[in-house]
Amino acid sequence: MQRARKNGRERGASLLESALVLLTFLMMVIGVMDFGQVLYLHQSLVERARSAARYGAINPTNSAGIQNMAVYNSPTVASGQTAMLAGLTTAMVDVQNPDINTPNARVVVTISGYPMQFFTPGLARAFTGRSVMVAMTAESQVP
Repeated sequence: MQRARKNGRERGASLLESALVLLTFLMMVIGVMDFGQVLYLHQSLVERARSAARYGAINPTNSAGIQNMAVYNSPTVASGQTAMLAGLTTAMVDVQNPDINTPNARVVVTISGYPMQFFTPGLARAFTGRSVMVAMTAESQVP
């Protein structure tokens, strides 16, 4: 009789241990997914800024075209065209042209305010990622 009671308690203990290990494992997997998503979105924003800066190096005075390159991958926007990254708008893209029309001309593209969402329960909230800034030397317009 005492042996049956002991086995019943052990089964309950192993069930509790399994639940704790599974909970810890799932939290780690979801945390890795969150980390991977943030890295992916950050790298995607860097690539969008680089694409816009490359276009801006050749067309440094076309600020609207540079913003459109960052968002739509095209200097002109066709009707119904969607952004390369969901939630990215031209308002999030800042273009600066310091020293334009001089040998030191460069184009600086900054993307800021892009919203990101965590998967992790308890942390599932939106936040804005770090700003991404890319600078590229502009083609000289001075003879």
